[in-house]
Amino acid sequence: MGFEEYYQAFRAYTDIYSKEYQKRIEELEPYLLKFMKKKGKVLDLACGVGGFSFLLEEYGFDVIGVDISEKMIDKARAYGNEKNSKVEFLIGDAMNLPFKDNTFDYVIFLGNTTTHFLPRELNKVFKEVRRILKKEGLFLINFIDMRELLPRIRMGTVIGEKYWINKVTIDKEEKTALIEYKSDEITFRVRFVIWGSTTVDLLARMYFTPIETIKLNELSYLNIYKKK
Repeated sequence: MGFEEYYQAFRAYTDIYSKEYQKRIEELEPYLLKFMKKKGKVLDLACGVGGFSFLLEEYGFDVIGVDISEKMIDKARAYGNEKNSKVEFLIGDAMNLPFKDNTFDYVIFLGNTTTHFLPRELNKVFKEVRRILKKEGLFLINFIDMRELLPRIRMGTVIGEKYWINKVTIDKEEKTALIEYKSDEITFRVRFVIWGSTTVDLLARMYFTPIETIKLNELSYLNIYKKK
């Protein structure tokens, strides 16, 4: 079990018309538009089912969405067909992107996707993002401070409408957490990499110049960086 089951379980990631997904868009939309003032080419990295890709297309951006999950890309393409969208959705690895240097004006990396990557892997992702960004291009990354979140998760939290967190197992080095989700019907486990806000920022500064950090709520951040 893993992220495939996790994303399929929650409408906030798979149903762009759901109130949960729309809440995510409403939270981030004003900040994206604040910093993405000039129209240009956007890579929606780890795009999932494409909700933010469609949003930016509506505002006049030229968008490509990339995700490693074939199921997510299939669903994004299906939504695109419904909307007569011109967004191109591709299956791809964030650590090895199929684009030439200096291709994009913006890269967005939303939805706490940092939890998919170990430190050496996230380092590769950031290096790739820097490579494909144009000079002065912007990188916008949204994430949750997992180190702050974990103590609350351990207390047992209801997630969505029918799941709850049944068990949390953290490895000895405190790099990853195996979280067991349970409902009346099924149980599945997901291993998250534990990233704190400070460590994400320190790694990003190796490749980018910080522009602004926005604290969306108690645990969630949107960081904006410029290509060095």
